[in-house]
Amino acid sequence: MSVEPTQFVNSINKKESAANDYIGFYQKYISGIRGQECPMYPSCSNYGLKTFTESNFVSAFVLTSDRLLRCGHDHDNYSLTLRENGFKQLDYPAYDKAPIELYYSRNSYHFAYSDTLSDDSSFVFIKRLINNQYHQEALLEIMRIEFELKKFDLELFVNKIICLKALEEYEKALFEYETKCPNEYKSNNELAFQIALIQFKLQNFDQSLIATSVAMESCNDTFCKPKIHMLNGLLYANKYDWENSMKSYQSLSAFESHKKIASSNFKLSESALQIKDKHPAIAGLFSIIPGGGYLYTGHKQTAFSALVVNGLLAYATYTSVKNKNYGMGILTGVFNLSFYVGNIYGATKSAKRFNEKQRKSITSKLEYNSHF
Repeated sequence: MSVEPTQFVNSINKKESAANDYIGFYQKYISGIRGQECPMYPSCSNYGLKTFTESNFVSAFVLTSDRLLRCGHDHDNYSLTLRENGFKQLDYPAYDKAPIELYYSRNSYHFAYSDTLSDDSSFVFIKRLINNQYHQEALLEIMRIEFELKKFDLELFVNKIICLKALEEYEKALFEYETKCPNEYKSNNELAFQIALIQFKLQNFDQSLIATSVAMESCNDTFCKPKIHMLNGLLYANKYDWENSMKSYQSLSAFESHKKIASSNFKLSESALQIKDKHPAIAGLFSIIPGGGYLYTGHKQTAFSALVVNGLLAYATYTSVKNKNYGMGILTGVFNLSFYVGNIYGATKSAKRFNEKQRKSITSKLEYNSHF
């Protein structure tokens, strides 16, 4: 195994440090006076800081060049995230995955679970708190009653899981389920269904399907079965297993009260089978002409940006060398090479982004229809 010379490693580190310094200088002294904010999250400068910190200099240079070409263009191709300063287009480097909590989702409402037994005043109060979306207050009341009871109560525990889910304390809910729920209660259909929803929120689709199968085994009424079939359809859709998704919605259509939504979701899943993917290799090949790959994947504004930026840099390099201004020619040539390679790399990623966006559009509609 060969070892890189220390001088080369130090040189790379110095370049990365210098890049961070330049970006830091821009953020401190220039960004604030530009009069506008970056429409993407993280911002281009923070994106650059992230890539230069987490990858080698050449990769970071190419990744940042690609981001600069794409910044503010073709908004429909990105997911939304809601930040303190408004909605932004979510765009993390391709080597990393954006945290789940950054993805914007509509407000959801959570309601209490009731068994067939009559409740005392404390339980009624808890359910009223939950139904009025006071989940933190309901959780505190549940914990107080748990302390006083000193025994496991299934209805109380299910509502505790609902409150934790509503507060997006997903890991804590799973920990409570694994450590504090006796095994004989884990097969309860409502509890298993709530755990399936939590696994869905965490994008653990296989684990969620396991939980729905447990819920279905213990379900013996027409109230729980439809929502399990509906969740299964959504889970298979998120795994891009459209055939099983369609089967789940077919099963849902057996219930008269759910025929309309079953038909709508079945058609959405069926439409996913007609999706025509864009091929990353073809996008990369088209990018030999700057912007060609982006145009192929529907990123029209980015395609124009890539063509203009690469064209101007190529012209600047040519004229600098022609006028024997070799220093400037080398500088513009390096930038031209970076943006050119970034254009090819970015186009291949844009193909994957296009394909993913088409599928996510369908799963988002399914989730909206399902009210989960």
